[in-house]
Amino acid sequence: MGMMIRNIVAALALVVIFLLPGNGQAQEMDVLLRPQAHVEGAYVTLGDLFSGLSVEQENVAVAHAPQPGQQAVLDYRWLAGIAQRYKVNWRPRTTADQIIVTRDSQTIGIEEISDAIHDALSQNGIPAPFAVDMGGETFRIDLPVDAPAQVEITGMNVNRRTGRFIADVTTGRGTSSQRTYRMNGRYFPLEQVPVLVDPVRRGDIVRPDQVEMRDFRSDRVQANVLRDPDDVIGKEVRRSIGPGEPLLNRDFTAPILVKRGALVTIRLETANMSLTARGKALENGSLGDVIRVVNLQSNKTVQVEVTAENDVRAIPAMSQ
Repeated sequence: MGMMIRNIVAALALVVIFLLPGNGQAQEMDVLLRPQAHVEGAYVTLGDLFSGLSVEQENVAVAHAPQPGQQAVLDYRWLAGIAQRYKVNWRPRTTADQIIVTRDSQTIGIEEISDAIHDALSQNGIPAPFAVDMGGETFRIDLPVDAPAQVEITGMNVNRRTGRFIADVTTGRGTSSQRTYRMNGRYFPLEQVPVLVDPVRRGDIVRPDQVEMRDFRSDRVQANVLRDPDDVIGKEVRRSIGPGEPLLNRDFTAPILVKRGALVTIRLETANMSLTARGKALENGSLGDVIRVVNLQSNKTVQVEVTAENDVRAIPAMSQ
């Protein structure tokens, strides 16, 4: 009797071991749900969702893929139904089982679209230079990975008075992925103005290597913005200015080359002679200013023109 019981227990143990993972039927339990799926084509296959399938099962299409660049969440109910329908040995363990399917894509951003619109506007006779403004648009186009990544402007309506336009932007032309998007914006003529390339502080004299010309939209250039770099180079700065911003006339002044009380060299040049004398300035003067100085040799006051730092040119007709 004891022997019979031991045989029954051993037989039951074999059955349990047979049913445990790693034997017979348990090998089918190696089918696992993937944590996520990335697909390139138009369909989602069993192999995109599950690992451990046979080759025949892997390539079976079970759903349409999301649009390029988009995602879809497949929950446990949907997955359980698909597994049952296609005889996949998988069951959800919890209601939290799901998979996120992402459709891979190639992206065309707003900058590439703006460049294409810029070229189309040029071909429509808009004179350069100008800038295209899409109104802060963050729009992008996601194309299938096998579609031609080309942007074509297939239609253009331009209002030259206001600078506004409506453009038909077409992608994937000639393929099943062809799409046309209607976009609007505005173009602005550009104007070159001088800017500083280095920060300057009040009292600094601007050097030539600190100035360069840059393009700015004409609607953002005020009437009092300086246009000529000669109005900036060699001038004294009245306030601290950062690099890259348009410059205003009120921000600069001619530097004081002769200060009141300074000793100066007075030069008198005619066709027949050249004389110099020492003098003392009675007032401040910038380049080209006419100021009064006292000739220290004759003790006379004369009118002179400032020509350089502490250097002046006598004007005989205006001398006193």
